[in-house]
Amino acid sequence: MTRYPLVDRVDELIIMSYTSNPRKKTLPQSSRSSALCIANLVLALLLCPALAWAWGPDGHKIVAVIAADNLTPAAASHVADILGVTADKRSIAAAMEAASIRPDTEFRDEDKSTAPWHFIDICLQDRRADVPARCPGGNCVTAKIDEYSKRLKDRSYDRWSASGDLAFLIHFVGDIHQPLHAANDEDRGANCVPVDSRSREKNLHAVWDTTVVRGLEYDIDSGRPEPTAHKLELTYAAERDADSWIAADAIAWESNQLARSDIYGALHIPIEPCQPTINACLNPAGRHIELDSSYMNRANTLAGHQMAKAGFRLASLLNEIWTQPAGPTDATRATNPVLAPLPSTTNPVGQIVGNRRSKIYAWPGCATYDKMALENRVLFPSREAADQQGYRVARNCP
Repeated sequence: MTRYPLVDRVDELIIMSYTSNPRKKTLPQSSRSSALCIANLVLALLLCPALAWAWGPDGHKIVAVIAADNLTPAAASHVADILGVTADKRSIAAAMEAASIRPDTEFRDEDKSTAPWHFIDICLQDRRADVPARCPGGNCVTAKIDEYSKRLKDRSYDRWSASGDLAFLIHFVGDIHQPLHAANDEDRGANCVPVDSRSREKNLHAVWDTTVVRGLEYDIDSGRPEPTAHKLELTYAAERDADSWIAADAIAWESNQLARSDIYGALHIPIEPCQPTINACLNPAGRHIELDSSYMNRANTLAGHQMAKAGFRLASLLNEIWTQPAGPTDATRATNPVLAPLPSTTNPVGQIVGNRRSKIYAWPGCATYDKMALENRVLFPSREAADQQGYRVARNCP
């Protein structure tokens, strides 16, 4: 078994503290327990400093491209309007790709409380009826899918605005189809299960997020998300109609069952008594898991199928949200200030105006208020709205 040098050193230092004292000929049992506890703590810290997130950027992009290809014209018009692109498939796909990774690359850093939104801790011994209880306070991926679907349908956007809310929904539908984002074996969705493999990833969750996806991409093409998405779309085209949107809880349970059979079961990882509220970081296998080429090939196939299913279902969900095309009276841009340029060179009295390039905003009385280039101007209904979009006040404002 591969050992962690730091854990070995902890054991060594504790043992030396006793053997160096001639009055202590043996290490007491209580001290052995202390050494073991410290070693386990260090192991947990080594394995879990930065938990992996579902599929990684390429996996989320693959889901987004498949979804973009299967939008109805009505839904496509709304997506294009919200993301500020023309309503052709290529532009929408590129915009959805970019949006799909924003929750990981932007929103998580802006607000750490969004981290639990990406998964649901369904224990391996749970029953289907237990799923709702694994989302306390609606602070998990299933509840957030429901919330952001409703926000987009009702145009009731939160501080992330329409584009941010859509980005969350695209991302979360990808998340819930990653089996380890709906499973827990006291190991944080296998983040705490170390692996021996040719991959640079050191835990089982990270392998499924990135290594498996990258292997699939290179099997299909040259390691790029777009051609991989189109190939998966063709491979599973016969399933598209069957993969319509279903309840988020049902998808989470489906993913949990895949984790049980094709990850924990296939790798002979024991099922541990599970209490998600404790947030334990244990390795239920008690060893490093060896991932051979046969297992990785099966994992590639399963991940590809899951990403295709996620793309089809995401399109189905967006098609349900928007059944009528966006029109000239659509309120999206009014509620999404970063997409609303000033209509003239004259600023309305009292209007908060931002510069999309410098991310600075001003109001009447500020020296820079009338000096922003027209193409860079964006309107905000208040200073608070500008702050929420990441803008800062100009230094020359009174």
